[in-house]
Amino acid sequence: MDGSETQNPDEAWERQAKNLVRGELMKRGMSHQQLVHELALLGVTETVPNLRNKLSRGRFTIVWFLQIMAAIGVERLSLPQPPGTPSGDEAASDGGAHVLARGANYRPRKKAAPPAGHSDDSIN
Repeated sequence: MDGSETQNPDEAWERQAKNLVRGELMKRGMSHQQLVHELALLGVTETVPNLRNKLSRGRFTIVWFLQIMAAIGVERLSLPQPPGTPSGDEAASDGGAHVLARGANYRPRKKAAPPAGHSDDSIN
């Protein structure tokens, strides 16, 4: 950057947002066309080109994000660390969707120990 350009402070957050959606699609092997179909079942009208444009920009409303997550079938979502941290920057990188699809570099959750004599085989 030569000083004459200004960087959008939200750019890394936008990359994380689109990578989060793309990662969830990858986990389920869902195409954009399939997502458009699932959105239609929820009463949300979307086209594949419009969907691609919104995702490529990484700018969308929280309502649209929730509609997308519902259409994909996401019940729980783990958020990456914020940009500016090593794992957050990785989630916002060009390969961030793959990182998020693998489930790597998520903020660790504290998990209560299972009661004595019980194993915890559930996935949170």
